[in-house]
Amino acid sequence: MSLARFVIGCVLLFAYLRRWTTTLAVTPDHLAFWTVLGVASVGWELRRGSLGLGANWGLAAALPAAILTSLLAGDGVLFTLPLWATAVLLLPGLPYAVADARAKRSGPSADEVAVGLPGQ
Repeated sequence: MSLARFVIGCVLLFAYLRRWTTTLAVTPDHLAFWTVLGVASVGWELRRGSLGLGANWGLAAALPAAILTSLLAGDGVLFTLPLWATAVLLLPGLPYAVADARAKRSGPSADEVAVGLPGQ
């Protein structure tokens, strides 16, 4: 759960940087796009065992959902999200991300070598 919040926080941080603002207006079409893309990615990961962010069919499902939601719900703002909310989402997953980066950099552990698991 912490890593999922970390990924959501990273996506939000990129949105803040792209728009160069401290508040982010969340609209129904953006919410529908990211929800459908997330569900498609998790579904692909559960089915195939690999992260499906590169799958084009996820975008093929998310774009029509965003367009349809924009046509049906309009472009009204659901709520505004302040920049500090991104830090709240990023902080719980930060130790896991750092530990994962350190583990990749240091190579296989002694337990992995003893068991015969393939290293980097």
